[in-house]
Amino acid sequence: MYKRISALKARRNLGQVMNEVALRGDDYIIERAGKALVAVIPIEKYQSLQREIGEFFESLSKVRANLTREDEKDMDGLIGEAERSYRKSKIRSER
Repeated sequence: MYKRISALKARRNLGQVMNEVALRGDDYIIERAGKALVAVIPIEKYQSLQREIGEFFESLSKVRANLTREDEKDMDGLIGEAERSYRKSKIRSER
């Protein structure tokens, strides 16, 4: 779980926020005017995320290298369909 904190409060209590993140493993979302701007997470979590992203793109490159032209066309169609579905659901949720 994460804690939400205003930018002003984070600025005033930066040392405390850093200790809670580094020592207790807390995550913080820092907001300005009620809008989330940044996340402060433990360095281990950040490094893990970076590693996972790298592994994902490496796997994606391997998959792409093995695709045929026909596979690419099929995938483009599926991606387009997923995008349209996502946009429709987003419009419904905003109403």
